[in-house]
Amino acid sequence: MEKRLLVEDHIRRNKRLTIVICTFMAILFLGVVFAIGYILFNGNIFISLAFGLPIAIGYIAITYSISVQTVLSAAKARPANPNIREEKLLIHKVDEMAIAAGIPMPKVYVQDSDNINAFATGKKPENAVICATTGALRKLKPDELEGVMAHEMSHIKNNDILIMTVTIAVVGAIALISEILFYSLFWGGAGRGRKGEGNAILIVIAILLVILAPIFSRLTYLAISRKREYLADSNGAYLTRNPEGLAKALERIKGDHPKGKPKGSKTVAPLYIANPFKRSASDRGSIWATHPPIDERVRRLRSM
Repeated sequence: MEKRLLVEDHIRRNKRLTIVICTFMAILFLGVVFAIGYILFNGNIFISLAFGLPIAIGYIAITYSISVQTVLSAAKARPANPNIREEKLLIHKVDEMAIAAGIPMPKVYVQDSDNINAFATGKKPENAVICATTGALRKLKPDELEGVMAHEMSHIKNNDILIMTVTIAVVGAIALISEILFYSLFWGGAGRGRKGEGNAILIVIAILLVILAPIFSRLTYLAISRKREYLADSNGAYLTRNPEGLAKALERIKGDHPKGKPKGSKTVAPLYIANPFKRSASDRGSIWATHPPIDERVRRLRSM
C-alpha cells in the first residue's frame, strides 16, 4: 500500500508539471503568432491573430485528426497476425494488461525490425494502438514482454498518448511558423519602413523569438517525454506486480545492437519505450535525449 501511495504521489507531481509545461508551450505558441503580427503586418497584432491563429489551429487540428495513421505509417507498422505464434502471444499479453489496467483492449500492431522496442499511440483509450517490433517478440522472454506491454498500457491509461499527440502538433506548428517567418525576413523584406527605436527593439525581440521558439518548444517536448517514461515504468511495474520483468527488458534493449539502421521515422522516436535512433545519447542522459537514461530507469524499477 505504501509503495502504491508513492506511485500515486509521483503521478500527481508529473501531472502538475505537465500542466505547467503545456501552459508554457501555449504561451510560446501565442508568442510566435504575435511575432507574425509585428514582423509581417507592420505591428498590427489584430490582423496577425485573425490571419495566423486559424491557420495554426487548423494545422494542429489536421495533425491531431490523422495522428494515429501518420504514426503507424511513419513506423511502417502492420496489424499483428494471430496465426503467427509470437504475434499471437503479443495479442494475449496486450489483452491481459488491458484487463489489469481496466481499459479497452488496444489494437495490436507489429513493426518488422530487429530492434527490441515498442510504442503506443492514439487519441484516447478507445482507439489506442500498441505496436511491438519483431525483434522484441523474438528476443524478450514472456515476463519481459509483459513488462514492456504494461509500460505501453500505462501510457494509454495515463492519457500520455493524447498529451504527446497534441504536443507534437504544437511543436511542429511552432517550427513551421518560425521557419516561414525566418525566411520571410530575408526574401519578403518584412519589417521595412518601420521607424523609431522602440519599433526596432520590438522587431529584434520578435526575430529572437522566431529563432529561439523552436529550440524552447523542442526542449519542453523532450522534458514531457522523459518525465512520462519514468511514470509509465512505475505504473507498468504496478500492473504486472513484477518490476524485474521490465527492468530486464530495458537491460536487453540497452545491450541490443542489431545490424543495419532502425526502420521507421525519427519523428515518432519519442513514442518508443527507448529511442531506436539515438540509444547512446539516451543512455548518457543528454538534454536532447527523448528518453531518460536506461540505467536510471532500471535502478528506479529495482528500488520499488
